[in-house]
Amino acid sequence: MRLELSSEGRYAMRALVYLARFGERVNADTIAAEAKIPRRLLARILARLSHAGLVQSHAGRGGGSTLARPPEEITLRDAVEAAEGPFKVTRCIMKDRNCGEGRPCAMHDAWEEGQGAILEYLGSQTLDEFVSETAAGAFPLETS
Repeated sequence: MRLELSSEGRYAMRALVYLARFGERVNADTIAAEAKIPRRLLARILARLSHAGLVQSHAGRGGGSTLARPPEEITLRDAVEAAEGPFKVTRCIMKDRNCGEGRPCAMHDAWEEGQGAILEYLGSQTLDEFVSETAAGAFPLETS
């Protein structure tokens, strides 16, 4: 089994790390080019992140996007759920039905416990913990 983010989820994480790294308002064209995010998807991704309260968008001349909260207050769980939606098992493993419909199957509790452990871990990791490790190589600061 692979737990994997969708491409939009990966792009959302890149955008958040990019914004955390620079800490100031950045326009969408710059984010797209430097974080290597397709421009056609970036508006939708930023809208999702804004709706979740992770990014603020500023329209007009001099507009752009910034983090809505400090990076030490944004967890990986916040980011993943903003991009991908709620993290949960939706289909029963043993029966062809929605998970939790009717009597739980034999594996229900084990899956719920595993899901809880993943969510707890993602909730304990903040964006700022990854900025210095990953962003420096991925998004080097321009030096004049």
